[in-house]
Amino acid sequence: MKIREIEAYFQSLYPKERACTWDNDGLLVCPDRDRTVTGIVTCLDVTFSVIEKAVSEHCELIVSHHPLIFSPLRRICEDSIVGQKVLMLLQEEISLISLHTRFDGAVGGLNDRFAERLGILPENGAPLLPEEPFIGGMGSLPAKQSPEELAAAVSRALRAPVRLYSAEMDVFRVGYCCGSGKDLVEPCLLRGADAFVGGDIPYHQAQEAVERGMTVIDCGHHASERDAARYFSEALSALNPEFRVFSVYEPLGGDIIDES
Repeated sequence: MKIREIEAYFQSLYPKERACTWDNDGLLVCPDRDRTVTGIVTCLDVTFSVIEKAVSEHCELIVSHHPLIFSPLRRICEDSIVGQKVLMLLQEEISLISLHTRFDGAVGGLNDRFAERLGILPENGAPLLPEEPFIGGMGSLPAKQSPEELAAAVSRALRAPVRLYSAEMDVFRVGYCCGSGKDLVEPCLLRGADAFVGGDIPYHQAQEAVERGMTVIDCGHHASERDAARYFSEALSALNPEFRVFSVYEPLGGDIIDES
């Protein structure tokens, strides 16, 4: 199967029309659209170790969630990290497909699976962000929970620590967004959500939300999206069971040092 056929397959699953207007995803690096693919690496981020894995396993394609090329490139040189990675891909004749917000917002995409994992039953209401209608959502829990109970459930579901900003009231209606969720906090407050679950929530924004009566659970950007690699692997195996697919799950960098 060729690169162009895999590109078309992902377009049918996760249409470009569902991507945010500011996003840059899809086929980002490609020496040859007609190259036959036998091996694929899937990942959250295109790190050097991901590229090295693709090289060592003789893969022709990498499928990532986060785009390697996001801001416009003025040059492709070894004096930048992105430039080094693009050069490595071209030198090894490895193509790159990144499926970012189109995968977040697709039917059955990352955001839908995020809600499912958290036990949230989505509502069929107006979009939280009219200008980006496929991002985030609102829903309800099967029953009321304390903020502490919901935070514990989120931590178990994502296999990661979370930060709870509790409004000290039971929660039932919950806003959610995988990845960076800061733009959804205010719309969820205006919709009367009891809680919001997402990543990258600024401290002062969370504190204000609590004072306005909404619990905030910051689950982290990485934890809420790292299973994208597995979902891509499943989709590729369904397309062609003969593909050699290698999912790379890299830990979130950084250590917490607590000597308090």
